[in-house]
Amino acid sequence: MNVIFKSKVTLLVLLLVLVCGGCRMGGTNSGKSSTAGQPFKPSSDAGKDLGDALRKLSTAFPYRLTEFTTTSSGGQPGGLQTTRVVEFAAADRFHVKFIGNDEEQNLELITIGEKSYSKEDGKWNEEPASPSRPKNIDPQKSLADAIKDVTLVGPEVVNGVQCFVYNYTIQIDRVTGKGKTWVRESDGLPLQSDSEFKHDNYESKSHVVYEYNADVKVEAPKP
Repeated sequence: MNVIFKSKVTLLVLLLVLVCGGCRMGGTNSGKSSTAGQPFKPSSDAGKDLGDALRKLSTAFPYRLTEFTTTSSGGQPGGLQTTRVVEFAAADRFHVKFIGNDEEQNLELITIGEKSYSKEDGKWNEEPASPSRPKNIDPQKSLADAIKDVTLVGPEVVNGVQCFVYNYTIQIDRVTGKGKTWVRESDGLPLQSDSEFKHDNYESKSHVVYEYNADVKVEAPKP
């Protein structure tokens, strides 16, 4: 996989997880959450309900997100398979691992506050500060702009956890697709999500799972 393709896929996956990363850890969730939220019941506004569930992730720390993605080009069979694991200790403190069926896909990143580190060839390096990095991002507006046509499908039990299922479409710049998210009845947090999306000539399928109250510790790498 060439570097340009890798960067496109990485950016795409990051965008979709940040915006659509509702309920990802269906198989490993205990049904409990560090947020100890109130039981969730759908309202008459499916878009607001899903948006509220996704925004709860900003206070659900610590949690672990695991995503399995397959990306192909031009409708070709097979494709690149990537597993992404993100451990969130706080909103500005997380550890990301990309593991693919091509070694060139493998990537590891740590972000702590304003500092970021990347691992290459077995060595950690601190990334230089980027003055062009956007600082005033409104995640709620980005969320509202990206997710369209939300509909409530109905209740469903996933691995013993009672959920409510939502379907929606996705639009982020040239990224288009559709998604499905399961929201836990116990506290209104996402449990898992599936999505299919296109970006230029690339097509991807993604399955994301969340694990709340995870044993997460994110530290700066040692020199």
